[in-house]
Amino acid sequence: MHNKVRAFMEEYHMVEEGECVLAAVSGGADSVCLILVLSAMCKELGIRLCAVHVEHGIRGEESIRDAQFVKQFCSQRQIPCKVFCCEALKYAKEHKLTVEEGARELRYQFFRQAAEEFGADKIAVAHNKNDCAETMLFHLVRGSGLRGLSGIPPIRGQIIRPLLCVSRQEIEAYLAQQNQVFCVDRTNEELLYTRNKIRSQVLPVLSEINSHAVSHINQTAGLAAEVMELIEELTEQAWKKYVVVRPQGNCILQDLLQERPLIQRSVLHKALTDMAGSSRDILKLHVQQLRELFDRQSGKVLNFPYEMEAQRIYEGILLSKGKGWKGKESSQRCFKFQEQRGGWEVPQTGKLILFSKGYEINTKLLHKIPQNEEIPKKLYTKWFDCDKIKGTMRLRTRQEQDFLVIDAQGRRKKLKKYFIDEKIPQEERDQILLLADDNHVLWVIGYRISEDVKVTEHTERILEIRVNGGSDHE
Repeated sequence: MHNKVRAFMEEYHMVEEGECVLAAVSGGADSVCLILVLSAMCKELGIRLCAVHVEHGIRGEESIRDAQFVKQFCSQRQIPCKVFCCEALKYAKEHKLTVEEGARELRYQFFRQAAEEFGADKIAVAHNKNDCAETMLFHLVRGSGLRGLSGIPPIRGQIIRPLLCVSRQEIEAYLAQQNQVFCVDRTNEELLYTRNKIRSQVLPVLSEINSHAVSHINQTAGLAAEVMELIEELTEQAWKKYVVVRPQGNCILQDLLQERPLIQRSVLHKALTDMAGSSRDILKLHVQQLRELFDRQSGKVLNFPYEMEAQRIYEGILLSKGKGWKGKESSQRCFKFQEQRGGWEVPQTGKLILFSKGYEINTKLLHKIPQNEEIPKKLYTKWFDCDKIKGTMRLRTRQEQDFLVIDAQGRRKKLKKYFIDEKIPQEERDQILLLADDNHVLWVIGYRISEDVKVTEHTERILEIRVNGGSDHE
């Protein structure tokens, strides 16, 4: 174990002689193995060792027991140790994160704080081969790109991962050989979490198929990381050629389309994440929408998360921040709903922002048809007779009993039949957004509206709905 880990650390130049390394120790098998191995190699590596433990306040007495275990373990070996206690549940709720996300954010905040207090140069965490394989599979089934398939990197900034060269089986064998006890987190066995399902159900089956499955997945993750590194280099080169920084925003030049599609998408993703200041909530859908804007006429505008606006201009696309999401309709209320069971409720006046879908829906009421205006014939702006909508309007995808009213006599057509008649591909049908009142589809967005809610000369109140952010918002 020692020789394997030392060779891996040397390959990636994880530490330099004279440095101080902070080991993150939860008390579990992986982290106990990490600090044991580092402690044994301190002299030959010429490093100083210290430790940090974070008690998340989630598992009650078990969590406190783990903290005491780590304190005692370090005290017996004269390893300086800092223990932090926090309330991860409260933090996650306040910051609108999952418990896992909140706990992770807090952990790394405390890791950095401890590193500063100890004067540590590196922070060692205990991810191993199995963790890398689980992460890659987790990202794969979520539809991640190459970055997600790259697994866990050996080094990221101050963070080092000396155990990425060994499997969980090797770690447990090493601890047994050393007669070293460790703590067991029972939540790791709960199948409520996706990663736990991958760990306890998916990887064992893959290992039955091929005993080297974990190693092979790690090899593929390494290749994906190398490819990603090359793509990033090519993206930086393209960025310098095709992106011009202006006072009002970044201009992405039309000539970007000369590049291969992969580089186009990578540059556009970088443009969105750089402008947003975060990659969170920036989806493939947004990159696709930004790419399709090149094919629109000058003046077309799309809105994106983080108050970003993309406008088609003569030279290409102007991506800016802060316009288009504030002040256009000062009288409107802005509704930012999370996805709910049954879809999103649509207000009669206001704005509904679907960050997860990349859409902004604006609604307003008009009294009779405005003078000299015609009923819109645009795909993504529609007028409805407001008084003919009896229930609660919701945006959602299709359900089993959905129907449209197709003529003035009130005849109905099943939505499924409508999709077939319109020759809409099967794979696209579950992605199309609908405006619905119960199973009555008022609008197949991007297509037609139901006949019985159309505006006529007798209409008293008009509901105007405009959708931004789709693939073609005429």
